Amino acid sequence: MRYFAILVLITAVTGTAFGQENTTGGEEVAPEITTVALETEDLIGPDGRDMSSIRRRINEIKAVVQTDYEVLLATDPEAGGTITVSFSITPGGTVSDPSVDCPEELASLRENIISTLAELEFDPAPEQTENLPIEVPFTLTPPE
Repeated sequence: MRYFAILVLITAVTGTAFGQENTTGGEEVAPEITTVALETEDLIGPDGRDMSSIRRRINEIKAVVQTDYEVLLATDPEAGGTITVSFSITPGGTVSDPSVDCPEELASLRENIISTLAELEFDPAPEQTENLPIEVPFTLTPPE
């Protein structure tokens, strides 16, 4: 495939944690959501896609995952696992083939993520001739 697919792997090093560390008598530890940011700033891929634009949309998805995960933890404080969000960006900038793969204990997050994916829009990329696949895993870890 002549397009370079964007595959954001959990095993890479740059993750993001939300909240603060728990200190003696301190705040409750917030859940941690680990993803990996795209490594290049404002890179234009060979298909004409602006990687910073893709990064911003992934951050929108991440915000939905974080909010919904925190709500879930109120009723299931041990819930955790990896949610893998997949979709393709068409040459016209729409999202196609959205899917969310997750363990059953995180299934309540699926519907809102799919809704968010349906609302994402990207700029058209005239150089792009095929759909560009995107896969983003989010590892959700409950507070200790």
